[in-house]
Amino acid sequence: MLESKRAQRQGKIAILGPRGTFSEEAAYRFMTSPALVLARDLEEIFNFVINGEVKFGVIPIENSIEGSVHLAQELLIKRDVKVYSEIILEINHCLLTLEGVSLKDIKEVISHPQALAQCKQLIRDLGAKTRNAPSTADAARGIRTKKLKNSAAIAPLASARLYNLKVLKENVQDVKENKTRFLVISQTDHKPTGKDKTSIILYLRNRPGALYEALKIFAENGINLTKIESRPSRRALGDYVFFIDLDGHRKEKNIKEVLENLRLTTSFLKVLGSYPRVE
Repeated sequence: MLESKRAQRQGKIAILGPRGTFSEEAAYRFMTSPALVLARDLEEIFNFVINGEVKFGVIPIENSIEGSVHLAQELLIKRDVKVYSEIILEINHCLLTLEGVSLKDIKEVISHPQALAQCKQLIRDLGAKTRNAPSTADAARGIRTKKLKNSAAIAPLASARLYNLKVLKENVQDVKENKTRFLVISQTDHKPTGKDKTSIILYLRNRPGALYEALKIFAENGINLTKIESRPSRRALGDYVFFIDLDGHRKEKNIKEVLENLRLTTSFLKVLGSYPRVE
């Protein structure tokens, strides 16, 4: 069923460039033969979707080790897009070098800051310094194009194939159970499937019991929350915005009623969209 859905999906899909990243792998999980459009940053992915230049965009939203991607959350608050799907990707970080380079030759490890943070033990064992790159694939590409013989990149296997690099070690992340959740954004969300999830953003009124009142609405209607996360709203000290995922589709009668009740008790509610739940 999943394979048939992937094969049926067509259209341009924007990902964070360059090629050879986990974002590209996520795009291939979503669509069998995606027409990839490489974006310079997350904001450009949102712009491509909003302007209709692509049908879909893939954005990383959270990692099981490092937590949420705050820039992606900020853009979801501000920009007018919907969540169409989610993809959970197991992360396998690899240590990549030029041919002929051994572990003892490595003086520097280059990668995206999140990848470096997820591989601290390896870096300590190597006794190497670190350098940030815009993406894991950029790090791998730099090793190849600059012929860096005393450097290694932490990047996916796809980058090793793309840039013809040697895989010195696989699964070098500190925690082996390492997963990243990606969202597929579009101008519309997904039609109901019977096994759905809805993502919302809300601001609470600044008064005692505001959070309790909001959570009570979910509990009284038997709605299961699969995620609740707060982060500073950037409006005032002590003011927070909440990101909530809940079981069910926004078009279902009980979910509709819950969302209407929430609008009455919160200062701001944004429904990001409903989409198939990953089991």
